[in-house]
Amino acid sequence: MINAKIYVQQNRGAHRVREGFFNQDCGEEGAQSIHIGEIKDTDRPLIVQFCANDPDMLLDAAKYVQDRCDAVDLNLGCPQQIAKRGNFGAFLMDDWDLVFKLINTLHVNLKVPVTAKFRVYDSLEKTLAYAKMIRRAGAQIVTVHGRTREMKGHKTGLADWSKIRAVKEALDIPVFANGNMLYPEDWRDCLAYTGCDGVMSAEGNLYNPTLYHPDVGRDLSVLSQQGADHSAYAPLEIVRVAHEYLDIVAGLKTPTSPSALKGHMFKITRPALAIHTDLRPVLGKARSHEEAQGEARVKEYREFVHELEKRLAEDAKEAKYYEEGHDVTRYYQTPPHLQDPSDRRTRPDFIPHWYLQPYFRPPLNPPKPKVEAATAEAEPAHPVPTEPSEERSAKRAKIE
Repeated sequence: MINAKIYVQQNRGAHRVREGFFNQDCGEEGAQSIHIGEIKDTDRPLIVQFCANDPDMLLDAAKYVQDRCDAVDLNLGCPQQIAKRGNFGAFLMDDWDLVFKLINTLHVNLKVPVTAKFRVYDSLEKTLAYAKMIRRAGAQIVTVHGRTREMKGHKTGLADWSKIRAVKEALDIPVFANGNMLYPEDWRDCLAYTGCDGVMSAEGNLYNPTLYHPDVGRDLSVLSQQGADHSAYAPLEIVRVAHEYLDIVAGLKTPTSPSALKGHMFKITRPALAIHTDLRPVLGKARSHEEAQGEARVKEYREFVHELEKRLAEDAKEAKYYEEGHDVTRYYQTPPHLQDPSDRRTRPDFIPHWYLQPYFRPPLNPPKPKVEAATAEAEPAHPVPTEPSEERSAKRAKIE
């Protein structure tokens, strides 16, 4: 997501800022042909997403990128505090006139289509009215996030697919579903239930970039069986994905933001770092070198992955790591409560830590009971039980 206000600023260094958001100088972002080593790829189709609250400013920003993308999207779904302070994202849900003007201005003046992503309301009727207004404004594709604006962080909860289905049935344009994409089977179930034309994933895809991989086996319960044939699940191996990501970063002309590189690496390796905690600071201290070319850019990250690879290879030989409920803290995963036990094949509550897997935010801890201060005459108060190590670890689990 690009902030339109920052993107169109004309002060000193404006070009550098724009290149940081959407690089055009290297000719790769939005290109029809990209060469990464011996691999020929493309960055199309590409939709560029902006957040904004000024129609003219949004249009100026969109014109910068319209020749290098296939559509421009308006973010109406961000629920974070920064969106509240800046009055954009989901906090425009209170100003329908402005939302209409933002979308319609792009629709009338751009050479490419305009799309929009939004969250639902508690009321289904209001959700449908909002979706129809966005359609009238000129949106040619909408993505419906099945959570309300208040559902975020530890209060994320589950997205409401029934509201997404209702929007799909009410509109005459393509509708994408967003929310609850944790396992490969989820997007299949979502498409079947909602009738949507596609799904969008944010956090789920960050923790498991292979979420939509066509060649991954569907029975994930096999992963916890030592001696079973795991060849169909090779794309899920953490070190394999980490190496592939570093190959891409090293192979592109376009420099990768250091914060983006570190953030992706922490999310990909999260399950493994729950076991090998001493490697967390190693990854945390790793530095990328934007000015360097090729492998020199990612040298420190590559060394980290090589060390992790050695350790995970040894772990895979240990029977205890295949046993559901083994004594290693698994704070990175809170098992889902499944109605149908057969779902555990496609949505297992235990996956060995050398494989990619979804991240479930731990629930908020209940407040501690108040303890009266003890006096010299009074009996000492009973000590307040300390949090289990698993709960303390859970609080540290989220790394931005």
